[in-house]
Amino acid sequence: MKAIISIICLLFAGSAIAECKQYIHLTEIPYAKNSSYFPSKYAKQLDELIESTSSKPGYLLLEFQILKHQASDDNRKYNMWLANRRIDRIKQYLTNSHYPAPVISRILTASNEDLRDVSITWCHDAQSNSAAALAIAAQKDTSLLSINSEDDASNTSDPHEGTISGSR
Repeated sequence: MKAIISIICLLFAGSAIAECKQYIHLTEIPYAKNSSYFPSKYAKQLDELIESTSSKPGYLLLEFQILKHQASDDNRKYNMWLANRRIDRIKQYLTNSHYPAPVISRILTASNEDLRDVSITWCHDAQSNSAAALAIAAQKDTSLLSINSEDDASNTSDPHEGTISGSR
């Protein structure tokens, strides 16, 4: 029942999650081609990020861009899978560090540039309260499904379920 309520709330409040009017761009975490592991030197940046934002009201927004034109459907599916893995690596690092603030992620599927960076932004606007409440509710619900605009991307056997992802 909690899963259904959480999903319905997320569907109706999708714009609250995706918008961040007052933000601070914190960093970019780059990835090597076809890798879902970020270089270890960026762990220090994540540790500094954790220290600087843990006590502030707001949430982290993780964004990854995918090229809008792909060579094939298989490439698009692979790139969506890889994008989710890259975001999940950062989320896992934050979780293992007991990061208290909500973390929202989105995958932008209309990029014109071939980027391999996860952009990390701190959102602290008035909408952050509703987005944070939704993120906390979703984190408490262990059966929440991954929300993607690509139906096939959510049907993978990825063990990292329970992430909140959106595409545009």
